[in-house]
Amino acid sequence: MEEQVSIIVTVLAALLTGGFLMMFIESQQVANNMAERFHFIMRPFFHSFTNYARFISSFKTCFSFKGIESEGCMKRLKDDLEQISKIGGKSIIAGQEYPSDYFTAKQLGSICETINDVWYCIDKDYHGFQKVEFDTHHAKMFSEHTIGYLGEISPKYKGIELTKDLLGKVSGDFYVDFYQPIDHILPHYEFWSKKEKEFKTIAMVTIIITLLTMLLLLLLRCYIPIWVLTSLCVLCCGFLLFELYKLMQLEDLTKKIMR
Repeated sequence: MEEQVSIIVTVLAALLTGGFLMMFIESQQVANNMAERFHFIMRPFFHSFTNYARFISSFKTCFSFKGIESEGCMKRLKDDLEQISKIGGKSIIAGQEYPSDYFTAKQLGSICETINDVWYCIDKDYHGFQKVEFDTHHAKMFSEHTIGYLGEISPKYKGIELTKDLLGKVSGDFYVDFYQPIDHILPHYEFWSKKEKEFKTIAMVTIIITLLTMLLLLLLRCYIPIWVLTSLCVLCCGFLLFELYKLMQLEDLTKKIMR
């Protein structure tokens, strides 16, 4: 029996020091690669997103909806601008851009749909938009910051004149040129993060079971039948194989998302 116990202890020790340790190192490398790729794609987007929100926060002061704030599309337009302006104002006060993981996929999608709605409301009721007052003098007087934010959205806006129609154009361009190409990235990353969390949870449970099995072997081996100890050892080996399978799934998912 002592010989069998010795073999079981050797196997469990090998699982802990070799198998699980190597899997943790490999999973950490996969996680780092995924995080680098995600931030590489999303950081430029959030740079443009933050400056778009700042632009709206600044440019909105040039518009007056007095007298038409209760009309259908123009009421929606005003509400949309207020919502986006709050996001931009928060960024201006904080003095920093929004990080890549600040919003959930659902939150970001909702905000960008609001941005698209700015263009939609203007396009659908352009006659009503013409009734909205635009203070050209105010736009020229306080143009420095507004043009600065505009140029940070995209180089094509650098030095452009602030006009009334710029509101719909920039909003529509942002949704089509910036958000739509990456609208799938954040949901995929959240799904990947969920799978990674599941992998880590299973790994921790497996390590705990392996350690408990070793404690039973060291402290209570005289009172536990050898077949029970052998079964626990086989169970731990099975958990290791299952962890290896989950790691391979995680790597395949990472490759699929990173394409």
